Parts: sequence; structure tokens; C-alpha cells
Amino acid sequence: LCIHTWPEYGYAAVDIFTCGNSVQPEKAAEILTGKLGSKSHSIMEIQRGILDN
Repeated sequence: LCIHTWPEYGYAAVDIFTCGNSVQPEKAAEILTGKLGSKSHSIMEIQRGILDN
């Protein structure tokens, strides 16, 4: 988990890195947006590494 903040702009960028299929990064994003009081957010999934076809 990596959070970059720009308080002067009321902005935070969060990176959630996971591996395996049993993790739920969407749940972490849901909790973080609630705790940070996000008025709007967007999610982008980027798959990296060796992927099974």
C-alpha cells in the first residue's frame, strides 16, 4: 500500500499492490475512500508480471 498526498489540493493517490487471486484490493479501496472522506474516486487495474492464460 502506498499513499501519496497533496493536502494543498485535497488530493491523494493510492497504489494497492497485490499478488494471488485470494486478495480483495477493491475492499481495501472501499475502506480507504471512506476513511479519507473521498468525494470522488477512480480505480484503474494494471496487471503486471507473468499472467496465466
